[in-house]
Amino acid sequence: MIDKKFLPRKHIFQGKIKEYEQILIEFVLDSGRAKSIDPNLQLILGYIGIHKNLTQKQLKDLTNLSAGTISKKLREILELGVIRKEKIPKTNKYLYLNAPEKYGDTADATLEEFIKINEFLKKKIIDIEKNKDKKGAEFLSERIQSLTETFETVQNIWSDIEFIFKQKNNENLQ
Repeated sequence: MIDKKFLPRKHIFQGKIKEYEQILIEFVLDSGRAKSIDPNLQLILGYIGIHKNLTQKQLKDLTNLSAGTISKKLREILELGVIRKEKIPKTNKYLYLNAPEKYGDTADATLEEFIKINEFLKKKIIDIEKNKDKKGAEFLSERIQSLTETFETVQNIWSDIEFIFKQKNNENLQ
């Protein structure tokens, strides 16, 4: 049974908050282009990352992609294990959510990329704070804050792994 906190909410931001959402989406698309990732996949993943969970209809509203394209790309992303799908009770609709437990299997970003992304996100939190009275500002700020915490955790883990690796190399050289 899906938790009520995962049920769809208003998903269209307005005004300056919509502009910040678009900046984040452009960042996600640019990041994907650098790795030759399908822009439609990146677009869908970007919106799910920002909103935490969305239905196919909400994705269509946000991306302007066709229903067929969204359906096909969601199947591809589900196969990668980066998102998960849950049925919305008492409907024939599904909610698509992040599957953070799978990120470790698919992530190939370096520590430098995480630092760059985290710095970018922190700047956006400051920008959004200036517009905290706008609809959606608090939610978007919370989502970005959650992402920065994840990146900081990954940075710490990565640093620990590098330290252990260097220690092991030093032991092998002796």
